[in-house]
Amino acid sequence: MAEGELFKKLIWMFKVQDCCHICLFCRYYEVCITEEPEKGTWRRMNMRYALKSEDTEQITVIQWAQHNVCRNPELKWLYHCPNGGSRNQREAVKLKQMGVKAGVADLCLPYPKGIYCGLYIEMKYGSNRQQESQKEFLKDMAAAGHFVATCYSAEEAIAVIKEYLDLPHSGKEESVIRDVARFTEDERLRRELATNLMQIPNNSILKDGGIKGGAM
Repeated sequence: MAEGELFKKLIWMFKVQDCCHICLFCRYYEVCITEEPEKGTWRRMNMRYALKSEDTEQITVIQWAQHNVCRNPELKWLYHCPNGGSRNQREAVKLKQMGVKAGVADLCLPYPKGIYCGLYIEMKYGSNRQQESQKEFLKDMAAAGHFVATCYSAEEAIAVIKEYLDLPHSGKEESVIRDVARFTEDERLRRELATNLMQIPNNSILKDGGIKGGAM
């Protein structure tokens, strides 16, 4: 590799944010530099060439939300709680003093739908598992009336959000409605009650197309 080319790739590495590839050895380098970022701005990673991880799956969810705000205005306030990531000790102490807490779910949609008062999604990927603090948070939020889920892909998280947004708004208790919907012999009543409930159990884990858990 020529010295000039090496220098160009090193400079480009500082322009690109959030990319898992190393420009010096990346086979997508020529594609990546095709579109220069606007002057004074950082270039964001091209999701097409990023190595999949919990971060890339979550970024995909947020990008989907941003593109669907016109259809579902509530998505404007789908937000991430930045409790993870590596920080130096001083920054970690400062953030803890400011109220950052371990276990808080990655994504929150703070709108009541159906019989739920809000939505929390914990993002995972691959073989990653819930930490005890995350399990505790999800359990407590489900008991408090939120719908919570753990998703191992952007597709699963988006499916949960879309179903949640389709629910009407009401203020009834989930357990009562779910029991009535399950045991009533009145088919019309059962259908009406079911429209206020998510199809999957609260506090489920969605991975590889399957659903596990659901315990309060």
